[in-house]
Amino acid sequence: MRQHTDDLLDALAGSFTRRVLVNVFHGTDRVATDLAFESWSLESDLDSAVGTSGSGVVVYPSVSGESLSPEGTKGVLSPFRARVELVMEVSAGGFRERVSLGLFRVVTVPEARDYTADVDGVSRVVSSRVKIGFASLAEDVRRRGFRFPEQPPQTDSCYRELRRITGMPVLESVPDAAISGNPTWEAKQGGRLDAVQKLADQMSATAVVNSAGAWVLVPDEQGEPVASLHLGERGTVLDVGNEIDTDTVYNVVVGQFEDDDRNPIYAIAEVEAGDLRPDSLYLETTRYYSSPFVKTQEAAESAVQAILALSTGAQVYDVPIQCHINPLIEVGDVVSLEGWVRPLVGRVVKVTLGDSALMNVTLSVRRAL
Repeated sequence: MRQHTDDLLDALAGSFTRRVLVNVFHGTDRVATDLAFESWSLESDLDSAVGTSGSGVVVYPSVSGESLSPEGTKGVLSPFRARVELVMEVSAGGFRERVSLGLFRVVTVPEARDYTADVDGVSRVVSSRVKIGFASLAEDVRRRGFRFPEQPPQTDSCYRELRRITGMPVLESVPDAAISGNPTWEAKQGGRLDAVQKLADQMSATAVVNSAGAWVLVPDEQGEPVASLHLGERGTVLDVGNEIDTDTVYNVVVGQFEDDDRNPIYAIAEVEAGDLRPDSLYLETTRYYSSPFVKTQEAAESAVQAILALSTGAQVYDVPIQCHINPLIEVGDVVSLEGWVRPLVGRVVKVTLGDSALMNVTLSVRRAL
């Protein structure tokens, strides 16, 4: 969750107003503060390579006839230099608190317009409206490729290698692991970002840049909820849906691997008891699995058993929720849904915010089988 006070939690449970402002940075220098932001949207997806993207219109009343419209590499909002911080201000009565929605890279300025007026017989800019498109700071890593294929200089810590190849802060949110499989990071488009996710895979996690501008590892295993959404008279959830899909429930896993000399390694795991046995009414559903990090028969047996346990231990399905806007929720958070026909706990995998008083959230929920 984004940083907040207890008073803000109380305000979000009742009636409140909000507005979004923009701070602009060039490097570490803040060059503009509290700019009005209109027609904005912010979309986060845990499965997206970059994670978060959005757009909006910056509205600037000129003080001395200056324009905020960029010209090529020049200007406050030029996509060649600007980073923007989106800040939501929540007000309820005499209470007011600001929440940083994140720092983002400006990637495009599809439209910019200056409005002029005659002042003492001279035409002067009185305001600017600049539409911007922006993306998570993971975009910096995606654009910065490796100049040559390279291997990790040290293999005892995935976290150390993540910091080396991203040049960004990395929060240690899951246990560290050694780098296995002697990987070579490819010199290709998006190769550095691919390397980040491969390192995250070795820690059984997904890497994402959080609202503080740091990489954080979201574990595959669902933890305890950090927030809740409520149905009922004072609830915030307006619409709930769910789906049941057996396509991802496998009762046989076939592993195909190679050792360091490229000799084949095979391993098979299957459900041996219960309603999901291959000879049950469900019949056999086979999953094939391979990994460049599995190099021994022992590791292969362990890998297929782990994949089988994930598949048969629970079914993952998505619950789309529409609720009153809550600026504290981020992708990767585990939240509970209370007051519905049955309690639900799931990980937030998608969030869409915007000018509307509502937001859309998708929870990935595990149903025990």
